[in-house]
Order: sequence, then structure tokens, then C-alpha cells
Amino acid sequence: MTGVAALARTGMLTIAWLVLLPMLALLFGAMIPIVPWLRIVASDIVPNRVTWIFLVAVTIAVIAWLAYRARPTALTRALLTVAGVTAIGATIVIVHLLQVAAANEAEIDLPSTLSWREFSEAAQPDRSLVFARPQGEPLWLDLYRPTDVAVGPPRPVLLVVHGGGFIEGSRRVGAANMRRYAERGFIVISIDYRLARPDRPTWNLATRDVRCALRWVVSHARKLHADPDRVTVFGVSAGGNLALAAAYTVEDGGADRSCGPRSPSIAAVIVKAPLIDPLASWWRPGELQDQQRLYMTRYIGGPPEAYPARYAALDLRRLVAPGKPPTLILAGENDPLLPIASVEAFATRSAASGNSVDLVVLPYAGHNFNTAYHSIANQLTMETITRFMNLYSRRAPVS
Repeated sequence: MTGVAALARTGMLTIAWLVLLPMLALLFGAMIPIVPWLRIVASDIVPNRVTWIFLVAVTIAVIAWLAYRARPTALTRALLTVAGVTAIGATIVIVHLLQVAAANEAEIDLPSTLSWREFSEAAQPDRSLVFARPQGEPLWLDLYRPTDVAVGPPRPVLLVVHGGGFIEGSRRVGAANMRRYAERGFIVISIDYRLARPDRPTWNLATRDVRCALRWVVSHARKLHADPDRVTVFGVSAGGNLALAAAYTVEDGGADRSCGPRSPSIAAVIVKAPLIDPLASWWRPGELQDQQRLYMTRYIGGPPEAYPARYAALDLRRLVAPGKPPTLILAGENDPLLPIASVEAFATRSAASGNSVDLVVLPYAGHNFNTAYHSIANQLTMETITRFMNLYSRRAPVS
């Protein structure tokens, strides 16, 4: 072998190792979430990019095999072995995610999972407008409408409440998903709500803003060509807490009637990685405990010992009672922010009260498990949400 060829071979194998080892570490972090910080990063990346990990691992395995055949060495044999282990690990994750998808009647287009598009990219609302001005602060909403919205009967509505720990976030997060729901026949409305500041906790304000948006839907239903009796409320993370609180107590007498004449009929509630029990989240140990406590302090006003009544009032388990809207909960098995045990306990308690509750737990997944638009996790999420909305829209399902 010439000096140039030997240098090229060494460079190629070095690059292969540099690419392969981080992927193997990510798989390990997601499948065996015991390594601090690695498990957090891995549980977000792996569900979103696992098919890429598989493809790259297989490619490196082929390279290693060819290099080994040309010149058998311990290094090429080790590379082939590690690439094979990585490909097998990725396959296990893919199969488990596909099993969850099949159990929820979600069809997955595997080739499209290699797209790099994010779930907020390449999509814009049809219109943005202010729906309320509490204390003079403008609250905006984005409208995503079906292209044929004016044809046929009034359309069902999906009201979206964004996440961000009650202190940040944007109604534009997940815009591509919202456009997709509009293409499937739903009028999608993604809203602002008052975010907490160091000088203004919003524990008693943010849910009112969601209720105000619901009343706005009723007052503008005719203009939107929307059916106010087929409204689904969808919230993510902190927005999941607000969505459940607003939907489960939508006729609260404290609602601002200037937002609209009445609250709509809630056909269903859908939440992803919701905050259920603020106290459990406050005391949960882990790398993100300080971040979670910052969220709680800003939103509620201080720690549990200073405001025990507020923490108790915001525990969604207290709202569980018969007659609540059908509810779909999606959660990541390895969520580092919000304890999966609280979500499971809420679902069990609600089902025991006679309510319809579907809980979908994604294996190897963390808090942000569906940010890649074409990933298995996001396809599963969109298909499951669409099926659930169709099932409980109270009239003929939207195709």
C-alpha cells in the first residue's frame, strides 16, 4: 500500500470512528438513561433522528467490512463490530417506535424520516390577529385554515397552547404540524397567553387567557366557518397544563365574558408532555431541577413552602371527576422535566372516574421527542392526534 493510500485509509477510518462513537453514545443514553446529561440530550435526539443513526451505522459497517477484507486488522474488526452494534441498537429503537405507531393505528412513511425538516419550518399561518388585551397587553393568535374552509358544514377547531415553562415559548412552534392539521380539515388556532415575569407570576392569569381564546372562538365562529361545538384543546408541556385546566373547568364563573358570549363545547383535550403536579416537578431530582424550579418560581411566585395553596390549586389531579372531555396524553418515557409517573397516575385516576383517557408513552423519548417533522415520533404524534380528533369531533370524521 502506498503512503497516500495508507493515509487515505487511516483518515477514512478515523472519520468513521469520530462519527460512529457519538451515535453509539446517544443510543446508549436513550436506551439506558443512567448517564447524567447524556440521557437528556439522547432522549431528544434519538427519537427524532434514529433512522439517520441506522443508515450511517450501516454505511460505516460496509466501509469497515471492505477495509477489513482489503487488510484485516484489529482496528477494522473493532469498527465493524461497533458499527454492527450501533445498527442493531437503532433497529431496536425503530421497531419499538413502529410498534407504538401500529398500536395507535398510525401509518409511518419510513423513507421520509430521512428528511431534515423541523416541525416549525416552512409553514406560516394564514392570518394573525389580536384576540384580547388584558391590562393593555396584546395577545395574538395565528389562524391556519383548510383551503376549502368555506365549502360544506362548519369545521372543527383545534386550539393550540404552546409550551415554554410558562415564561417563554411561541405560538409559532410546531407551525408545520399545525399546517398539516389544517390540511386535514381542522381550523387551527394557536394562541398567546400572558407569560410570567420576575415581577408578575401568572398562575392565576394564563389559564384565563386560554379560556378567553375559547370564548373568542364562539364569538367568531360564523366568520371563521367554525363549529363551536367541536373544539379540541391541545397543549404542550406548560401549555398542556393550561389546556387541561381550561378545558376541565371551561365554565368557570370567573371567565371574562368580554371575550365572547360563552365557552364552547369541548370535544376533546390533547396534551403532550404535560405538567400535572407542580409540587412533584419541584422536588424531582435531576440535572434540570434548577431550570424547573425557575419555571415554577416565576409562574407561581415562589417555592412551595411560600405558596402551598397555589401549588395545591394547580395540581391537575384535583380536577379529575366524571364527565370530563375525552383526553389524549402523549409523553416521553425518559422525560427529564416532567415525571412520567405523575402523567400515568393522572391517566389512571381519570379513567377510574369513568372518563375516556388514552395514554401514549413513547419509548426512549424525552421532553422534545417530535421536533423533526418527518420522524417516526412526529408522524406517530400527528396521526394519533388526527385520529383522536376525528373520533371525538361528534360528527362524521374529517378525512
